Amino acid sequence: MSLLNFYSAAAIALLAIGAYCVASKRNLIKIVMGVEIVTTAVNLNFVAMGIRSGALDPLAPIYAAISMAIGAAVAALALALVIQAHRHYGTLDSSKMSRLRW
Repeated sequence: MSLLNFYSAAAIALLAIGAYCVASKRNLIKIVMGVEIVTTAVNLNFVAMGIRSGALDPLAPIYAAISMAIGAAVAALALALVIQAHRHYGTLDSSKMSRLRW
């Protein structure tokens, strides 16, 4: 198995785990963690696709680093929204938040 196939298989596994977390969990923190796992899979795929004939394209890790910085900002914003939702509704269960409450 070549290195590109190994990294691509790992990225697909991470993508499946993250999609499962987003689709099946009700806790908002677990949903945010699932989204972050999906972004990790995308970053790994960026780096894996940058490998050509045994050499690493220098642009691929730069894209991954920029994506990680943006992902950190998105995660911080999502967790801030989770904190506000917990203060407002008193729970982190997304199914109990379906009703609007003022």
